[in-house]
Amino acid sequence: MLQAKNICVKFGSNTLLNDAELTVECGQLHVVIGPNGAGKSTLLKALCDDVPLNTGSITYQSKCMNDYKPTELAQCRAVLTQNYDCDFPFTVQEIVDMSHFVHSEYVPSEQLLSYSKQALDTLNVTELANKSFTLLSGGEKQRVQFARVLCQLLPALTQKKPCYLLIDEPTASLDLYHQYQVMKLARDIANQGTAVIAVVHDLALAASFADAITMLEKGKVVAMGKPADILNRVQLQKTYQIDAQLSKQAEHLPSLNIAHTAIQ
Repeated sequence: MLQAKNICVKFGSNTLLNDAELTVECGQLHVVIGPNGAGKSTLLKALCDDVPLNTGSITYQSKCMNDYKPTELAQCRAVLTQNYDCDFPFTVQEIVDMSHFVHSEYVPSEQLLSYSKQALDTLNVTELANKSFTLLSGGEKQRVQFARVLCQLLPALTQKKPCYLLIDEPTASLDLYHQYQVMKLARDIANQGTAVIAVVHDLALAASFADAITMLEKGKVVAMGKPADILNRVQLQKTYQIDAQLSKQAEHLPSLNIAHTAIQ
């Protein structure tokens, strides 16, 4: 289980997170939503120690994050940020193989290469393996980097150890088909026992795949719970200033009905 309690992040006089809390069980896909500037990416950065906490605590498996060695956490926690570009002409295969570093001392190289193949196949980027990463489209780069973080988790997943996947806007730059496929993959990874925390802007995707949703506004958690409880008309009006309502029929995925005009 991942737990964040009473975390506060400040930069100068700006408070980016204010007394935020989050609990994610292994096997759960937990989606973080909110308007631009709400603190979603800052929360994800805090969970992987990329920004210092002013107050609060973060634990993985009831152990303080700062009590882990970096390599120890990297063996069970993978992070996909928004900044996934690379200026060096590594091939796609080399990018994915970079995930081997933290496992190389105890996993045979042949096994690590098989994990790379599995990850490339899963993200449908095998045909790009020998292509320079710098020549890819934005969507292709996103899928390759997702393959890298999946490959990083596969040794622990195979051994059924607790795993954590933190992904920031994983569907950005993707077409509709690949948006669905990436969220389905996140759902599948969670079903294997991983705690998945995803920052998502598309509320319909959040409703379709999430077990739980945390809604942020101005650095504060304003709602947390099941999608049907969070994505209601009143809460969406308060947070997004839009007239919208989640609808769901038994034979269809959830959809979000949004009025043509925002609330004044």
